[in-house]
Amino acid sequence: MKMKLALSAAVLSVATVFGTTAPALAEAKVVKQVAPEYPRGAERRELEGAVSLQFDVNDAGKVENVTVTDATMPGVFDKAAIKALSKWKFEPGSPDAGVNVTINFQL
Repeated sequence: MKMKLALSAAVLSVATVFGTTAPALAEAKVVKQVAPEYPRGAERRELEGAVSLQFDVNDAGKVENVTVTDATMPGVFDKAAIKALSKWKFEPGSPDAGVNVTINFQL
C-alpha cells in the first residue's frame, strides 16, 4: 500500500511535497520536509487519521517544542508525526512561535 501524505495549515499553499501540496507557514519558509513513517500496526489494521501539531521555529530554522493539539486517533500516529516534524528545517533567521500544521495519514 502506498501512503498519501497531506499537509494542511490555515494559510495559502505554495510548495509541492510528496505529491501533495504543502503549506506556506506564517513567516517561516520551509526548506526541508520529511514525510512520516506510517506506523506498521496502523497500516496492518488499515487505519487512517490525522494529527494536528503546534511548534516553534528557532533562529537557526530548527523545529522546537512540538506538541500534539489534536488527533483523530490519539496515540496511533502521534509519535510518527512528531518524529517527522522534528526533522523539518526552515529558512534561518525567521523565528516563529505557535506554528500549526496537520499531517494526514492515508493509505
